[in-house]
Amino acid sequence: MQYIDTMENPTAGPAPTEVPIFERQRPAADQVIKDHVLLALGAGLIPVPLVDAVAITMIEVNMIGDLAGVYDFPIPHKLVRHKILLSLLGSFGPLYAADHLYGALKVVPLIGFAASAAILSLTGGVSVYVVGRAFQKHYESGGTFLSGNNAYLRRFFRETREEGRQVVPEYARAAAIT
Repeated sequence: MQYIDTMENPTAGPAPTEVPIFERQRPAADQVIKDHVLLALGAGLIPVPLVDAVAITMIEVNMIGDLAGVYDFPIPHKLVRHKILLSLLGSFGPLYAADHLYGALKVVPLIGFAASAAILSLTGGVSVYVVGRAFQKHYESGGTFLSGNNAYLRRFFRETREEGRQVVPEYARAAAIT
């Protein structure tokens, strides 16, 4: 773990309490994640399912790079490539389900489209939130988190997805107010 250099001027008195560098960077990283979640909420409203999946994947990739910049960490290109592949492959199941859900909902005029668009939008926002939190934790761990224990990672993703289901609608409400 990296720490702030408390010994810049050793004669200036007692050293302040050591604070992990990432504690100073976390607010900026949180804002990067929030901004990208809001972009994903908008991209989720794209009425063409495959196009919105690609847009959300690109938002995630951009966010990973922005987070790397916040933490002054090299972009993990190998992880990003895997993330892109998994996002695109993983989106086919939800797209299939969403297409059938949309088919069922669209029978209800206006409300059907709005409901399916809202569901897809929130799903995209939660996805970006989870990826953002995972890479934030990865960078804060010095680049070791995403190569850790698979059972722990699965639990982290499950818990973060649940957290995202609570947080993302709050982001959307706050953005609608401003």
